[in-house]
Amino acid sequence: MTRLNRKILKYLWIVLLGSSLCLAGLAIAGDVKKHGAAYVVYLPGNLDYHEVVDRLKTEILAANWEITDVQDIDIGLTQYGLKTQNKVISACKSQLLAKAVEEDPYISLAVPCRFTAFRDTEKNRIVVGFHDPVAEAKALNVGQYRAAEQAAKELKAVLQTIADFHGK
Repeated sequence: MTRLNRKILKYLWIVLLGSSLCLAGLAIAGDVKKHGAAYVVYLPGNLDYHEVVDRLKTEILAANWEITDVQDIDIGLTQYGLKTQNKVISACKSQLLAKAVEEDPYISLAVPCRFTAFRDTEKNRIVVGFHDPVAEAKALNVGQYRAAEQAAKELKAVLQTIADFHGK
């Protein structure tokens, strides 16, 4: 093997290794994934948890959803000796809710939509996700759930924005 061929092989090896490292980094904060009947994104554990929650709130509002409540699960669990980072953010989009209730009023058993953000210390990551409104509609035997499908689509876009922002 000539010296030039060795240099070319070495260069190709470096490019290949660099590409695989880039792809591995994308897997940390990648696309929206299904987890049971939920959609989630996995973010690196070294991120500031409170910044992730603040960014989630910002993205929910930017998508024209209202935040109806923030439940501090973590604060409530401290009385049981559990130190965790876990918030539930309830969100609603009144236009979609009106359509959903018009389609089938039983859908109101599943509102508001709820995001959660928690630190998974075992896997050193932050998980951000929401329960699929379509799965909830089906579980309630709701006959028409086009509005729930639209809600799921919009909420997945919020999650993807979170993943893209923190995947930089």
